[in-house]
Amino acid sequence: MGKYLIGIDVGTTGTKAMILDKKGQIYGKGYGEYPCNYPNPNWVEQDVDLLVEETFKACKQAVTSSGLDPKEIEAVGFSCQRATFTLVDNNNQAIDAIFYGWQDNRGAEILEEAMALVDPDTFFKSTGMPMAPTFTFIKLLWLMKKKPELYEKTKYVAMMPEYIQYCFGADDFYCEVTNACTSGYLNPNTMDWADNIIDAFGFDKTKFPKLVKPGDIVGKVTPATAEKTGLAVGTLLVAGSGDQQCAAIGAGVIEDGYASLTLGTAGLLVVGTKNLVLEDVPGVMATSSASLGLYNLEGIQLGAASSYRWARDELAEIEVAFGKKTGIDPYEVMDYHIQKSPVGSKGIVFMPFLTGSGYPYWNPEAKGIFAGLTFAHSKSDMIRSVMEGITLESKDMYETMKKSGLLLKQLAITGGATKSAAWRQIIADMFGVPIRKLEIPDATIVGAAVIAGVGAGWFNDVTEGVNSMVRYLETIEPVPENVKKYNDIYDIYKNLYSALNDNSIYSQFAKLK
Repeated sequence: MGKYLIGIDVGTTGTKAMILDKKGQIYGKGYGEYPCNYPNPNWVEQDVDLLVEETFKACKQAVTSSGLDPKEIEAVGFSCQRATFTLVDNNNQAIDAIFYGWQDNRGAEILEEAMALVDPDTFFKSTGMPMAPTFTFIKLLWLMKKKPELYEKTKYVAMMPEYIQYCFGADDFYCEVTNACTSGYLNPNTMDWADNIIDAFGFDKTKFPKLVKPGDIVGKVTPATAEKTGLAVGTLLVAGSGDQQCAAIGAGVIEDGYASLTLGTAGLLVVGTKNLVLEDVPGVMATSSASLGLYNLEGIQLGAASSYRWARDELAEIEVAFGKKTGIDPYEVMDYHIQKSPVGSKGIVFMPFLTGSGYPYWNPEAKGIFAGLTFAHSKSDMIRSVMEGITLESKDMYETMKKSGLLLKQLAITGGATKSAAWRQIIADMFGVPIRKLEIPDATIVGAAVIAGVGAGWFNDVTEGVNSMVRYLETIEPVPENVKKYNDIYDIYKNLYSALNDNSIYSQFAKLK
């Protein structure tokens, strides 16, 4: 048996690869970069050939930088963008070399037509997904209607992991079932295709590859691929999971009530639950965990830490200039303002909807607002209120999920925003539970490697793999008086949203454009 695993995360703008041992120690890293293409408004595509080439490159860099004998790398685990797919022809090649990205919203123009075929409530109860342009089903329906000649010559509708695995040496196209949760035509309760949805949209089920489970071996590295990746011929290829499921595994979300919060360009709260009753959690994204038998309730923040970047650019010019002069990260300098302003920012409440709101409101017209400003407030209060406002949105997602009976037991945090000690404390106080900081922030890659370890027989299951490979640096305890203060502010946040939305203020703002 080999001594190492490699996790590969094929992301939106680049692929990361990392070699780890059974204890989660890192031995090598690699990275490959590629752009998104925007041929028309609302279209987001990626060049399949370039993406695969850069993924091979990232893998080879990781192997080379490790200095290891490639034969000691036992297995490869994959994490890929969800809801991203390509059409494959009879020669097993991607038609027009296009991946249709998760950010692609071309399906929005036929969304009402889709709703006439399947009402949103039935769709959600059948698939666990809100009826939105993000997911595979609507883009596929668009292609069927707008480019029927492409659909006609399609052998497989291959989501990204299927195609990447095939390029690495899989003997056919295999659809990993937990990643397929974001297709919009898979039932998370049955873990099988949602036939009622497939039939209603007129999809040809024979074009969907065979379903496999996370941890299933789907092939071995071929001689041709070995040369491109640096891996040894015969290295096991293991079906992983979707990127956010992998991230949750890499953050230790393996039990009911365990959760992870990622605050990056966007934000994602994932809470594990043993009992999935879709009627209790409308609007959430409900997926199966790669730890089968556990489900993930996912809430997304559209702006998240991007709102804090806006605050840096527009409110902290002096701090940015100082950072450039001294080599200090401007965000570290901004922490001075966070410490200077008290909990609650002296009564400022920031609504962080600079690009609309995600879960639970799904309101594209929602706007960002500073509320409660007085002459007594300073720039420090405004900057702190942005950090608190973003976290209030995270808390709102959890409080909405909690109506289904969920209780949070542990929250691990990832993403660039969590580098700030002040922000970590705000998160602990806002949620009222201990917060755990991960030793390896690239939780997605760790999760993919854990699943590879299961496939290679290193671990009996994902839980054993997590206990072996996932480690934490520190635990941040909530401060009771701060918890009470933030609960009061959260009530204002909720009431403020309701007042603005119910009185059509957001719609009036939209008309000003």
